[in-house]
Amino acid sequence: MEYLWNNHSRIQYISQHFSIAPCDFCYNLQFFALNYVHFFSKIYEGKENFMKTKIVIITSTYLHPFVEKAFEEFKEECDVTIADYTNFEHIADIYKKYETIADGFMVSGTTALSAIEHHVGEFKKPVVSFHADMISFYHALVKFFLERRDLDPKRCIFDFMLPIIQSPGNYEHASVDYLIHELDLNNLALTMDQWANKSTTGDFSMIEMNIALKIIDLWKQDKIDMVFCSYSSTIPLLEEHGVPYYFLYPVKDQLESQIKELLSQIRLEKYRENLPATIAIAAHEPSVSDKTDQILEDAIQNIKKEFLIDAILQKESNVYYIYTTHRVVAMITKNFEVGYIIAMLKKNYDISAAVGYGIGKNITDAKKHAENALRESWNTDGSFVMNETNQLIGPLGSSQFPSFPQNLPDNIFKIAENCKLSTLTIQKLISIIKMTGSYELTTNELADHMGVTVRNANRILRNLENGGAATIAHTRSTTSKGRPVKVYRLKL
Repeated sequence: MEYLWNNHSRIQYISQHFSIAPCDFCYNLQFFALNYVHFFSKIYEGKENFMKTKIVIITSTYLHPFVEKAFEEFKEECDVTIADYTNFEHIADIYKKYETIADGFMVSGTTALSAIEHHVGEFKKPVVSFHADMISFYHALVKFFLERRDLDPKRCIFDFMLPIIQSPGNYEHASVDYLIHELDLNNLALTMDQWANKSTTGDFSMIEMNIALKIIDLWKQDKIDMVFCSYSSTIPLLEEHGVPYYFLYPVKDQLESQIKELLSQIRLEKYRENLPATIAIAAHEPSVSDKTDQILEDAIQNIKKEFLIDAILQKESNVYYIYTTHRVVAMITKNFEVGYIIAMLKKNYDISAAVGYGIGKNITDAKKHAENALRESWNTDGSFVMNETNQLIGPLGSSQFPSFPQNLPDNIFKIAENCKLSTLTIQKLISIIKMTGSYELTTNELADHMGVTVRNANRILRNLENGGAATIAHTRSTTSKGRPVKVYRLKL
């Protein structure tokens, strides 16, 4: 590496034969060196399984053997840890325990996933849930009722239906017969999601016990003959009271599809983390002395030390460039929410500066995007990000000096407070409405417009719904076999 790095003639030779500018080649070579050192340090540390994807599966004790068997064929590709939970009250603790070491999570059931999300807020790693879908339901029902023709569908209930029926006394609305003949199956998933979004942390803590007690009570009153279970954690209590049950396992194809989806999300996340990034910094008042110039350079060096980041610092004219990775920029900006560098330069060094962050598919693009973001930052009080898809994000807020623009309408503050979102987020949403000319959008559309993950976009829309600033207008069918997509109407 040192030989290549310092041999100028070799750089010239390669740049000529591959049509790469010598300066661009140097940038790319240095960027490669950062990742080269990081890569081989993993080997040096003796981490034999560093190439394997680390997946943590959060499930119930009852489902443990099923999950273990399902993952047999993925053992070569994944380092799998199965973590059992006993109830929803402590399920978030399991997630937090593995959050820093896992590449991704699988959670058994959408309700269990919602319970974790209510506790931790935003997921920092890819998370998917696996559960029995409608195909699994019908497969189980056909198989079971062919074997048990003596059973009455009106006296067989689904446990997951009990919490969402409008009248708790109408247990018949949780029956197999009601599901087949009365319930709008297209809106079942939507109804489940709405119930989960409106539920509190306390609701999730009690849900399993309440469901189990309700089923046992119905059994003792001789109102049911069978329960189809999707909440596996309630099964020990049902067995204790002799309640007949049939667990709704996910079909194999669906489970494998969810595993592959998670692996794809993890690979995409790792790819994006390692994309080249450039931070462009320019003082609003260019230095006229070597002393002032040295202060700015020292400040940038301190940023590198403070965050313990791998980065290359270069200066061109009056602009400083920090060459690093997407992962580092996301860390410094708290996932593109705060403009820490601007605040730090002002507070600690009394330097007023413009800052632009650029993400690109290569270093040349990253630098260009950083310069575009820098131009936007120059005429405002905040920094901007331009990502690899040319989306401009910003201005970013400040972690050091949290303040709100004084000229914002009062209703924006009220909406932000009710929805537990920042005024910056509300302003971005209003801009999206103006840009698209529509108050309706999906989670994926919001993620694209704001340059955030689908998970973050879903959180924003859920907060808006809970705060009364958005409603689910309707669902939109997709070409895939998945559930219909929810379309939200914003009230901004």
